Amino acid sequence: MIMKFAIISDIHGNLPALDAVLEDAKYNTIDTFLFVGDYCLSNPYPNECIQRIRCLDKKYIIQGNEEKYLENLINKNQKTWIDGQMQISYYGYRAIRADNLDYILSMPNMLKITYNDVSLHIAHSSEEFIADCEHKEWSTAQVAKRYIDKEVTSDSFRADIHNYFDNNTRFQQIFSELDQGVYIFGHSHIQWSYQSTDGKTTLINPGSCGLPLDGIIGSIPYTILDISNTGNIIIKERRIPFDIEKYIDILIKSDQFIKANVWSKIIIQELRTAR
Repeated sequence: MIMKFAIISDIHGNLPALDAVLEDAKYNTIDTFLFVGDYCLSNPYPNECIQRIRCLDKKYIIQGNEEKYLENLINKNQKTWIDGQMQISYYGYRAIRADNLDYILSMPNMLKITYNDVSLHIAHSSEEFIADCEHKEWSTAQVAKRYIDKEVTSDSFRADIHNYFDNNTRFQQIFSELDQGVYIFGHSHIQWSYQSTDGKTTLINPGSCGLPLDGIIGSIPYTILDISNTGNIIIKERRIPFDIEKYIDILIKSDQFIKANVWSKIIIQELRTAR
């Protein structure tokens, strides 16, 4: 029997994107969901996204950095919430029901689970496992510069990032020192994966379900991890077609667009360019 995990990260309040991924996961007969943080802020459905996750039967959940922003607002004087930079956080905090906020903030920062002797290590950022090897050269800002005049496809991106890590001495040293197992993270909004030559050490970043920033336009990512009874691992990087303009119309008509207007316009730009 194969256990099929759906790995989903960085939803950022984008309910239509989450629903599209959940529908695809259902089609692919997923057994268990792994949620890797950042469920809120940037898009207008933070409360609904948390509620959707709560209703799933089999799942593991950790917090991301956006959840920390929400936690920091608890018991703060809302009369002081006037600066424009943080309006998206204020909107998200006010939009989330108290029980849903308590639920998501009760989740751990990291998890380790085991299936058929395969250890799954889950954190929001790759820095927990490989220091700054991802974020130094493959952050969203670096990706935008790297492909400023170049079209990006899933295949070309996968080849480029594998070539980089294959030939990066510092990364290879850090990677070789990891215990055998699967290391799962998000945060960078970049979908990628990497395996040791013997297949026993694996890195997985499912990308951002709600706000992909890898330059690949018109689709949203998540990753399926298959683990067999013998511990063999198969990684399937999924990208689901997503009508960006239809969703932008929804965002423009939302309460968020009024109450966090500047940030919402930035999000629209990012949705259209995936950068």
